Amino acid sequence: MYSAHKLPSGNYHVRVLDYVDENKNYIKDIPYSDLTLEQAYQRYIDSKSAVLSPSTIVGYRRYKKNHFKCIMTLKLKELNQEIIQIAVNEMALTYSPKTVRNSYGLLSSVLSTYYPSLKPNIRLPQKVTPEYVIPTTSDINKLLNAANDFIRVPILLAAFGSLRRSEVCALTIDDVLEDGITVNKAAVYGENQEIVIKAPKTKAGRRFVPMSDEMINEIKKWKYFGCKLSSIDSAFTKLVKKCDVPKFSFHKLRHYFASELHAQGLPDKEIARIGGWETLDTLHNIYQHSMRDKRKEFDNKVISIFSNNLKGN
Repeated sequence: MYSAHKLPSGNYHVRVLDYVDENKNYIKDIPYSDLTLEQAYQRYIDSKSAVLSPSTIVGYRRYKKNHFKCIMTLKLKELNQEIIQIAVNEMALTYSPKTVRNSYGLLSSVLSTYYPSLKPNIRLPQKVTPEYVIPTTSDINKLLNAANDFIRVPILLAAFGSLRRSEVCALTIDDVLEDGITVNKAAVYGENQEIVIKAPKTKAGRRFVPMSDEMINEIKKWKYFGCKLSSIDSAFTKLVKKCDVPKFSFHKLRHYFASELHAQGLPDKEIARIGGWETLDTLHNIYQHSMRDKRKEFDNKVISIFSNNLKGN
């Protein structure tokens, strides 16, 4: 950035500026090591603002505002491993291990960009495997039977079509074809909590999802294309409370989709292609939380295999 003013001679004096903070104040270029951590965060976020999704940028700004407050005013050259470890430890007293690890990931990226000579070896809280419920086919049917005309179609799209909540809200009638759904965009929150329609975050997000004639006909009659993200959250939460099913989020309907196809023997590569998962690792993490209605079946198979092996001795 730069500013200019006219001299009495008629020439212009140009002052080159390097940084604009979040309050639109221009800051002269200074050595990176003299930046405060807060300034380094802001520079890093600004440098990514056009290439990352709006929701990611919002998350980064939230981390900058709320996390590691005790060291944000320090200059980068004043930071060391002990100071950062103390800040991480302090955060771990209040936040979950996942939040601490995610926030430190951003801090590490900022430091490697603007103060690469500092290479702290920080002990982070151990990962905790989340305990959550993947709905069963019985759960899905209970929800569909009790759903009103607004939330029923989003459940169909998520559980039987793998669509994310953001993809459901961005869907238009033109995306509904005779034999399936074209997924090519998502609705996300922008910096001011406005809804922004954007391209999928990954190449895998662009996909075609095959669906039955019966489901396509019902989706075409839906009157709520372009609905709000919060509307789906609210309606789904109320429906889960109303029905006799375990508590789970709307996103877990996608996990049902993947787990059901996996249990039916479809190749993981094809499940990832239809569901929009970029890597198979994500699917494998989902499978670790096998559906409750399949566990007894799997247990019986294990018993049967080893019982037959024992008979041979």
